[in-house]
Amino acid sequence: MQFTAKPNTHSKTQFKSFDCSIMELSDDIAYGIHDLEDAIVMDMVDKHHFIDDVTTPLKALEVPWLSDNIETLTNKLFSAVHHERKNAIGALVNSFITAIEIKGVEGFDHPLLAFNAVMPEQFAQALELFKRFVFNKVIRRPDVQLLEYKGQLVVMELFEAFASDPDRLLPENTQVRWRKACENDNGMRVLADYISGMTDEFASRLYSNIFSPKQGGIQDSLHM
Repeated sequence: MQFTAKPNTHSKTQFKSFDCSIMELSDDIAYGIHDLEDAIVMDMVDKHHFIDDVTTPLKALEVPWLSDNIETLTNKLFSAVHHERKNAIGALVNSFITAIEIKGVEGFDHPLLAFNAVMPEQFAQALELFKRFVFNKVIRRPDVQLLEYKGQLVVMELFEAFASDPDRLLPENTQVRWRKACENDNGMRVLADYISGMTDEFASRLYSNIFSPKQGGIQDSLHM
């Protein structure tokens, strides 16, 4: 497997299948546009900052349709009227989706590898403006980072607890999978899969039951 090295960032595979290229673009659009919508609804971002960081530089990019309409879309995004914001979000998502092109990948014959869904450069630059705005103004907010850190702590400590004594702490059906996986030295994967399948609420309650003396009891049934 080949990777494209990027300093100070996670590496990405150099090649991807057709369906993975679609999923990657879908994730980017969701991150840049739908997360923006959530932030606006929750009053986490300011219209003036959005104009400075997204609207003005996007106009300069001369992206087909998008640059000409971004001022109108900006006003609708921050409108107090619910359907105007929804229409603006829909228009943004549609503009990025309809811009996607299917291009051939040299060196592959199988259809799943010979083609990739690709965002044209101008639209990719525009989407990057949205993603960077969400990252800087939402993801990097201290209150959001505290929640993220809390989630990481819960996951890590649950993993350490299960790894230290899986026979006592894992539910019976997961114990069976864990023992079988251990035969191939792959038991930790079962623990990771078990935790990744938990909802946030379940993981939080389980964490409290294990680590908080005042929480949990013999009658509590938490196993998934």
